[in-house]
Amino acid sequence: MKPLSSCDWRNRAGRVRWIAGGRARQSVIVVLLLLAPFRQALEAVAPAMNQRPGIYNVMDFGLTGHDILADTAAIQKAIDTCARNGGGQVVVPAGTEATIATVELKSHVDLHLERGALLRGSPHHGDFTRFALPPVWFEPGPVEKLGVIIYAEKAEDIAVTGAGRIDGNHLAYVTATGPFIYRCALARPFTVVFKECRHVLLRDVSLTNAAFWTLRLLGCDDAIIESLRIDADLKMPNNDGIDIDRSSNVRIHGCHITTGDDCISLKATPLSEGITRPCENVVISGCTLVSRSSGIVMGCDASGDIRDVVVSDCTIKDSHRGVAVRLSFEGTIERVLFSNLVIETKIFDPMWWGRGEPIQVVAMPWTRQSRLGVIRDIRFSNLICRSENGAVVFADEPGHIENISFDRVSILLDKTSAFAGGQQDFRPNETQPMPVMGTSGFLLRHAAGVTISDCSIRWGPNRPDYYEYALDAEACPQLAVGKEFTGDAAHPGMPAQRLK
Repeated sequence: MKPLSSCDWRNRAGRVRWIAGGRARQSVIVVLLLLAPFRQALEAVAPAMNQRPGIYNVMDFGLTGHDILADTAAIQKAIDTCARNGGGQVVVPAGTEATIATVELKSHVDLHLERGALLRGSPHHGDFTRFALPPVWFEPGPVEKLGVIIYAEKAEDIAVTGAGRIDGNHLAYVTATGPFIYRCALARPFTVVFKECRHVLLRDVSLTNAAFWTLRLLGCDDAIIESLRIDADLKMPNNDGIDIDRSSNVRIHGCHITTGDDCISLKATPLSEGITRPCENVVISGCTLVSRSSGIVMGCDASGDIRDVVVSDCTIKDSHRGVAVRLSFEGTIERVLFSNLVIETKIFDPMWWGRGEPIQVVAMPWTRQSRLGVIRDIRFSNLICRSENGAVVFADEPGHIENISFDRVSILLDKTSAFAGGQQDFRPNETQPMPVMGTSGFLLRHAAGVTISDCSIRWGPNRPDYYEYALDAEACPQLAVGKEFTGDAAHPGMPAQRLK
């Protein structure tokens, strides 16, 4: 036999490889044909297979961004599936944009909105399926329940996280515009309400354009609210940033909040849906705040107790009122510490509560029938204030304010806005809501045991006639003013202090 050349060997080897390859391809085709009947079953479980364990992408549950109720159902299905499987993270991926009605979180579920994701509340109040009561109600007829976009009730270990955004769609509920404040429909949705929940986390998410209160914790325990961006329309009434209502062990850190109404409010509301616990053990720190109302307020709608609160290391700018402790019902507000704050306030349109006070402590009944409790043991330490009004501590009768301390508080008063001053704002109050009164560095009425130490009052170049004393105190037993207190009257020929 003639020996094979190298070329013959290559040709024969190629034929062998081709035959072997063909047989392999035939085997693959046979396997694929055998697996074909199982294709639908594989696709049905694909969402779970395509994600890490415990991760549920809302797109895999039918969210399209084109139908309010269908998209709401898709997110809810993802949440329910996650909870049923023991918990995890429901992801709204980057670039997703959907308008939704009510979504209800369940225990052990983290609703995570990736950067660029947007969930917007429905413009139709009738779409919402979970509701919360307003804090108070004086209108004739039954109480109007308000819808909620993101809701949870009696859930544990829940979270809303991520750099995405939840939008309240506020303009859908505006009935008339104005230069300083909108008129709105009575029925408007909360953005987020958690009721009687434990171990709550809200971190990094942006909450924008609230139609009513942005975030309300009602009867909750052990909550962390961290690095939120709350950006609401400065003309929208009742769009509070964070409302801590009859909740305990709450930590609020590093949030930036811009709202028409109060940025952060602690409450023990009368319409609390049967929840009677106090609002207590609350820490607020490192926040930057802008408001047409109050930066931080305790009350005024407190029919229960608010106590053991620490507020520190915050700035409040371009606001109608800085920090306030306000009582209009029979509750008690006690053991509150404000420290290391920079406050800048000025007078805005009188439709917004406030008259440029950097500090206000007020006990005045909401209605003539309202019974009042007591404000006591409140301390203000190391505050730098620039404002159009002074610090106001005021009750219309003795027995409701006691043991208020000011230490290292400096206030520079200067008229900077075009809005009229020369009034104080005690709203909500039926008898003297906005009485005409002079403006002093410290204005004290019917408050027992007030201490002022190492404080200073200065006046800017713009001093209207109603600017008066460094200290104006009347009916204030046990008033103690330290030797370090400095401040002159606003105008020549007036005494620095008026004590009566």
